[in-house]
Amino acid sequence: MKQFALNLYDAYKYIFDSNRNPLRHIPDPTSRMFIMTILAFMWSGAFAAYLGSILYFGVSIAAHIILIVMFFFTMAVFYDAEKNHSSWLLKLRSEKEKLKETDTPSK
Repeated sequence: MKQFALNLYDAYKYIFDSNRNPLRHIPDPTSRMFIMTILAFMWSGAFAAYLGSILYFGVSIAAHIILIVMFFFTMAVFYDAEKNHSSWLLKLRSEKEKLKETDTPSK
């Protein structure tokens, strides 16, 4: 479960971290969050249109908002852990590195 949470965090940083994605060029973090929310609404609309029913739009919006809140909460916890050099995060990172080393075939 811990590895899943760490992988979730890494996926978050790859997609949603505004310091890494193309939104990093927008100087205001509030504007970045607003744009991400607008994108979530757009994807909700696309999902509802794909399913052929506007009824799915509300469900999709709720699901996207829940996911955005979960990602930002997870991000806040992990950023705080990195900032404070929490031992559990360092341990997870070292375990992940060891797994990468053992999974890579030696030459």
